[in-house]
Amino acid sequence: MAKSTGRFRVLGVVALLVGVVGGIALWLIAGKRYDDAVESLAPAPIGCETTLVFDRTGRYTFFVETVGSVGEIDGDCENDDTSYDRDDEIPRVELNLVAEDGQAVDLDRADGPSYDGGGAIGQGVRTAQIDNEGEYVLSVSSDVDDVLVRVGRDPSSGVAPLRIGAIAMLVAGVLVAVLALLKGRDQWTIPGQPGPGPTPGWPPQGPWTRPVAPPYANPPTPPPYGLPGQGRPLPPPRPPQYG
Repeated sequence: MAKSTGRFRVLGVVALLVGVVGGIALWLIAGKRYDDAVESLAPAPIGCETTLVFDRTGRYTFFVETVGSVGEIDGDCENDDTSYDRDDEIPRVELNLVAEDGQAVDLDRADGPSYDGGGAIGQGVRTAQIDNEGEYVLSVSSDVDDVLVRVGRDPSSGVAPLRIGAIAMLVAGVLVAVLALLKGRDQWTIPGQPGPGPTPGWPPQGPWTRPVAPPYANPPTPPPYGLPGQGRPLPPPRPPQYG
């Protein structure tokens, strides 16, 4: 009985640890993936013509980044290798994307998605459908130069399932731990017998005990014995006579 209860307790502790540790790990992985996705967005400084290489087709978003930094970029762009932090509204920017064949790509207005991670904050303002892989030239202009345009996919893509999985693992670990501990506690109760606690009618009757005889209504009279109906004791026997 004690061994079985101990196994359930160990199972409960292990399930709780797996749920907590696994949930935290998945949550941290999701955050790391989000920050890496933000940092992987292609930068395009203001006042520059930036060559973008699209190795996959699909829809891409053009973000205006108001908080962050950009390192040195190959070319003669004057607004690279700098940091910026704007607290006001997103400034207006002009974007022009041209394919290798000289055809302009349509840029649709967008209100999102946005990102806030990896030390950067950005808002999606345009989207474009890229149907052919290859090099494209993006021209960016604005009345201000302390912002940056970044191009890429939504950084939050694929992050939500990881965070949902982290919460699900944590909840599952807690539930399994509670069930195991409850199961272990139930092992202390003998089937067919009352559970722990005071039991009326002590001592209990069972195959391992003998019934206790009730006390006598009329306790026996200790010697010397009296005759029935008399209160005097019997005389001692006479000594033997020899002739």
